[in-house]
Amino acid sequence: MNGQVHRLLNGSKSLSIGTRSFRTSARDVLKEAVLLGVVFAVYYCVRLLVRDAGTEPLQNAVALFLAEADLNLDWERALQRAFLEHMRPVVHVLNFVYAWGYWLILAGSLGYLYLRRRDIYCILRNAIIISGLIGFLVFASFPLAPPRLAPTGIVDTAGLSLSALEEVIRPSALTNENAAMPSFHFGWVLLCGVCLSMAVKRWVGQALMIALPLLMGLTIIVTGNHYVLDAIVGGAVSLLGLVPSTLRRRSTHGGRHQLQHV
Repeated sequence: MNGQVHRLLNGSKSLSIGTRSFRTSARDVLKEAVLLGVVFAVYYCVRLLVRDAGTEPLQNAVALFLAEADLNLDWERALQRAFLEHMRPVVHVLNFVYAWGYWLILAGSLGYLYLRRRDIYCILRNAIIISGLIGFLVFASFPLAPPRLAPTGIVDTAGLSLSALEEVIRPSALTNENAAMPSFHFGWVLLCGVCLSMAVKRWVGQALMIALPLLMGLTIIVTGNHYVLDAIVGGAVSLLGLVPSTLRRRSTHGGRHQLQHV
């Protein structure tokens, strides 16, 4: 009889521990969700605050386009023309990728890493926050109209939309049309690719993760939403967000290495 009571008590304790563990996990998930929600809300609010810049965004767009020509980086018109003339169905796919694929990649990457590699999840989350803060300064100091709104001869592919899903990429009251630089569509997807490649072990998976920013880079240019230099600056700013985590990891590993030799 005492043995049965003991087993029942142990089972109850185990259940209690399991329930408490689940509640803690749910609380952690909620905390991260709220944090990310606040980060993205602030990000878009700041973008909106700096959207009224008169003619400066168009002037900056012309100057940037000329600078790209001097650097032989003015690939936007030729690339978009090639897709519109020879691969028109692919343009509709890229419209979808720009509108929905971006958010699916971000959410999927954060969710997967949170569940499977919490350490790398923290690296990705912190890099997004840090690069976003840097991006605020660029938005405010260099407002830039996207190619599709500038006198560049580049088409707004949203006008070719075949479905309501594609229509989402059209401008709205919640969009800052003067925040093309830097491109976080490219930069943050690049971060996702880098961090996911750290989490997967097989080379096939790593290659697929690295392909994500390549797809997004093609997307933002063909759809007329960003310049080549937007992607370059967006990638550089986003990778800067990895620096604090990289230095901290090196410091931690260096400390452990010294302790092993004491």
